[in-house]
Amino acid sequence: MKRKELRVGMDLWEVNLQFQQLVRLVRTQNWRIYEIHNGKHGLRFYAPLTQRKQIANTLEHAHHIKTTGMLGFLIRQMRRPSRVLCVLCAIAVWWILSHTIFAVVLSGDQEESKVLISQTLQDMGYEPPFFDHDMQQMKAEIKKRLENEIAWMEVYQEGSRYHIQFTTKEFADIETLGHDQLIAQKDGVIEHFELQHGNKLVAINDFVHAGDVLVNDVLSDSSQTDQELYVKGKVYAYTWKEVHVEMEAGKLPQAFAFYQLLFEARRHASEGLHDPERIAKENILQFHDNAGTISMDLHYTLIEDITTPK
Repeated sequence: MKRKELRVGMDLWEVNLQFQQLVRLVRTQNWRIYEIHNGKHGLRFYAPLTQRKQIANTLEHAHHIKTTGMLGFLIRQMRRPSRVLCVLCAIAVWWILSHTIFAVVLSGDQEESKVLISQTLQDMGYEPPFFDHDMQQMKAEIKKRLENEIAWMEVYQEGSRYHIQFTTKEFADIETLGHDQLIAQKDGVIEHFELQHGNKLVAINDFVHAGDVLVNDVLSDSSQTDQELYVKGKVYAYTWKEVHVEMEAGKLPQAFAFYQLLFEARRHASEGLHDPERIAKENILQFHDNAGTISMDLHYTLIEDITTPK
């Protein structure tokens, strides 16, 4: 028998039977027994605790000597009412303490608001120590009572403490969302969306014309009922721009004049672009020197937000 089974817990029995009689009985009853050896008054063996009742009923003169291991220790201890009472008290104390909040930690942008929230908690019956409550319900009640002072609040539990983080309306950056549709201001091919709210009416790589509605504020649900949405975001598209630049021919070599015109053209092409808008592709159509004037024509492909008026 493995020693770990003894450490967990087995019954030690002694019976006044011959070895062959015990073996036949074990086979008949389909018992599991271990380490059969001679004792003072007969054969001794170990058996699992689950077979205790069967062995006691079948072998009238079987003597239960002891129970080994952890289970034996627990059984012996639990026979004393005082020990059982101590365990029950310990469980009750642990349960009560684990469901008790001993402190509420406030963190925010104004000391006056901390005092106000603390007073509101006391008025609501949340003065530590108090029994653990539904945090979401407490949060909703505080925000309802202080809706004119608090713009944002978060409540979470850490051990036996509630942490309340908040921002007052004086310091909050409150954004008002609208229902204005996003409309294309120029022709282009959709490159990507940066959309937080709204219903897309076009897809990436779609060609759109100036005046097309790209994102609207209406979405049909599964029952074909229109739901109003807020609209917020940007739609980036490939657009095109042709640039003509020229300069008087001077004493500079033609190569320097070429790069000077090129940089000037890039400056014209990128006018009005804001990060992450950028030049995606540059094609030189013509570089010409005619009667003392050097000119250059270029075609640019840009990536820009086509929903924002330029």
